[in-house]
Amino acid sequence: MRTSLLTALLLATCAVAAAAPQNGSASMTEPSSTAAAQDDVEKPVRVKLYGFVRNYICYDSRRCYSTMGEMFNIMPMDEAWNEDHTQDLNAVHELTFVSFTSRVGIDLAGPRIWKAASSGRIEADFCGFGSNNTMLRIRQAYVRLAWDRITVTCGQTWHPMSIQVMPSVSGLASGSPFSPFNRSPQLNANFDLGRGWDATAAALYQFPNASTGPDGITCDYSRWSGYPEIYLGLKHVGENLTAGLGADLLSIMPRRSGTVLREVAGDGGVVSTEEVTVRLDDRVTGISAEAFADYRCGKFNLKGKAIYGENTAHLTMVSGFGATAYDPVTGSYDYAPIRSLTAWINATYGTRYRIGLMGGFTQNLGAAHDFISTDDFWMRGAKNVDYIYRISPSFTYTVKNLTLALETDYTVVGYGDVAINGRSRALRNVGNVRVCTMIKYSF
Repeated sequence: MRTSLLTALLLATCAVAAAAPQNGSASMTEPSSTAAAQDDVEKPVRVKLYGFVRNYICYDSRRCYSTMGEMFNIMPMDEAWNEDHTQDLNAVHELTFVSFTSRVGIDLAGPRIWKAASSGRIEADFCGFGSNNTMLRIRQAYVRLAWDRITVTCGQTWHPMSIQVMPSVSGLASGSPFSPFNRSPQLNANFDLGRGWDATAAALYQFPNASTGPDGITCDYSRWSGYPEIYLGLKHVGENLTAGLGADLLSIMPRRSGTVLREVAGDGGVVSTEEVTVRLDDRVTGISAEAFADYRCGKFNLKGKAIYGENTAHLTMVSGFGATAYDPVTGSYDYAPIRSLTAWINATYGTRYRIGLMGGFTQNLGAAHDFISTDDFWMRGAKNVDYIYRISPSFTYTVKNLTLALETDYTVVGYGDVAINGRSRALRNVGNVRVCTMIKYSF
C-alpha cells in the first residue's frame, strides 16, 4: 500500500510537470502534435565518462572511531587504561596509505520524455569492504527528468541535508560528524519557484547509510518501518549568497518482534509459563532542522550550517536513540531520540592555490526522558560524549588534472560517564591530530 502511494506520487508529479506550460509564448501556441513529434524523435543517449585516481596518506596521533579502512575519520576514542593504569591503550599512532577511494562515473543525457530532458548517472568507487579486499561500491545511481520548473530524481544520490551546502575539505569524511554525510535511495522533487527561490521535497530509504539500534547499524529499521524518511527544504540562490532552511522527519522501527511471558497449555493439559514471541509495531520518531548559507565573492568562499538533530546517526553524526519504558504484558517499548546541536563554518580563498579553514562543534543534549538502563540506548560512536569540536586548516594546489592537498584535523571530544538519559558531562578532553595528504588525478 505504501509503495503504491509512493509510485502514485511519482506519476502525479511527472504528470503535473508534463502538463505544465513551458516558458515563453511559443510553448502556449505550438500545436500539441508538433510537441509530441519532438518527444517521439529518437536521439542517441550521450555518454560521458568521468572520475579520478586518488591516493591518501594519513597519520593519526590516536586511535579513532572510523570506517572504510580507517579513512573515514569521525572522532578520537576515549581513554582505555590498562589494569595497573600505567598506559592508555588507545594512545597509539597510526599510518594509512590507500587508493580505494578512486572513483569512476558515467553521466547519461538522453532524449526528451514527457516534454522533460532525461538524464542519469551511475557512479562507483572501491570503498565496499569484503572479507579479503575492497570491492566496487555504488555511490550514486539515479534517473532524472527535468522540466522548466520541476526536476524529479529517482534513485540513490546525496541526502538533501548533505548536499545543500558541504564544506570544501580534502578529507574523505567531508566534515563529518559535523556536516551530515549520507547517500540514499530517494524520490526527490525540486520546484523552481522563480526569483531565485526553489523548494525541495524528498522521500528517502536508508541504504547504505543507516541508523544504529539494538541490532547495530543496519537498514532493517527503515525497512521494517514501512514509512520513508521525509525532507522538505526551501532555498534562495542569489548572485553571491545562497541561503536556506530544511526539516527532516525520520520514523523507524527498532524491533520487529519481542517476547512476553504467557501461560501455555502443553501436552496433557499441563499449563506452564513460557516465553512467547509477539509482533511489535513500536517506533522512534525524530525531527531535525537545518539552516545554511554559502557566500561567494571572487576567490573567497564562506559557508556554514547549523543543525538541530534527533536520531541523526544515519547522517554519520554522533547520535542515536534509546528505550524509555517496557510493557511486559505486550512486549512493547517506548523510545526517545537523542538530541544534539551541531554547527560548522568553512572559509576558503583561491583557485589554483587554495587555503582553507574549517571549524565544527557538536553538543550532545541527550534524550527528553531517562532510558530503562545505560544498556538500553544506542549511539553511533560512543555513549559517553558530551561535546566534540574540530579545527582543520588545509592547503590545495591544482594544476590541470592534478590536485595535491595537505590537511590537518585537530578533533577533541569531551568524554564523561555514561548517563541514564544519554547526556554525559565531560570529565576529560581527548584529542587526535590527523595529518592527511591527498594526490588526485582527474579525468
